[in-house]
Amino acid sequence: METRKVQLTGGTTLIVSLPKSWVNKVNLSAGDEVTLKPQSDGSLSLRTRTAPEIHNTKLIYIEGKDGDNLVREVIAAYIAGYTSIELKANKILSKQRDVVRKTVNMLIGPEIIEETLDKIVLQDILNPAELSVKKSIRRMHMITRAMQENAIRALKEKDFDLAKDVMDRDSEVDKLYLLVSKQFRMVMRDISIADKFDMSMEEHLDMRLASTSLERIGDHATKICNSVVQIGDKEVPADIVRAIDDMNMLSLKIVDDATDALFKKNIELANTTFARRDDLNKRIRVSEESVLGLKSDLSVPVGIILDSIERTSDYGCNIAEIAINSAVSGSNP
Repeated sequence: METRKVQLTGGTTLIVSLPKSWVNKVNLSAGDEVTLKPQSDGSLSLRTRTAPEIHNTKLIYIEGKDGDNLVREVIAAYIAGYTSIELKANKILSKQRDVVRKTVNMLIGPEIIEETLDKIVLQDILNPAELSVKKSIRRMHMITRAMQENAIRALKEKDFDLAKDVMDRDSEVDKLYLLVSKQFRMVMRDISIADKFDMSMEEHLDMRLASTSLERIGDHATKICNSVVQIGDKEVPADIVRAIDDMNMLSLKIVDDATDALFKKNIELANTTFARRDDLNKRIRVSEESVLGLKSDLSVPVGIILDSIERTSDYGCNIAEIAINSAVSGSNP
């Protein structure tokens, strides 16, 4: 941290000198132009006109890497904001190529533009700054809500095709979650990018946190469908199914109101979700006692469904807490 005294020149103009070490680092000379941008926290951002692009190309050596390790490394490079990812090895194996293709299908933007014996190049053809973070969150909410509704419908109607469709849709939620994560990191690296999204840093943090809860809700919809498939054609007592349906709708109402409160900065609406969760938890405890009387091949998967409904309401209340924090701090989603 360096300090400078503000000086007066020409009778009305205030000036301050630039640190020599920084000037040398960015190769700034007399006559060069810089941009000055006021920040929401009262600070001033100073950038050179020739500021280099951050995180352009990432080279990853994948010799001996495959499976989840390779997936994680490619996704990490994507979230870090690299527009080009080059994967190299002495000879890229077919199983590695399959993993790369699978990973590309998990992401929004990257495409394979070059593939040789020893190299695969991924290029991000999408500018993340052109996609609305808020719309991504709205989309995540819509998809996870439909997934949760259809998961319980699959239970009621023994519709295993519908259950499989719900599980397949989880990948859409994951794609949006990774995109929001990438956009958040972009803003953290370069605060000037926040203006391109028309969002403050606080808003980006709020949306990033909300996306985590929505992604988890999608996971629990998938978990419910796995339990539906496990139950199969075995009959779950009608009263328990009705109770599960009612509790699921209450859980979805919690998430709906929490998400709405986040975008409207409505503290009162956010607070209603906690009372609803308390009511839901009481109902779940009662249903759990009924489930204990079932055979294990039913009680276990039905118990997992009840747990996922409870977890969904918890994640909804997490979003409600974000909404309250956002409203109190004055951010404007």
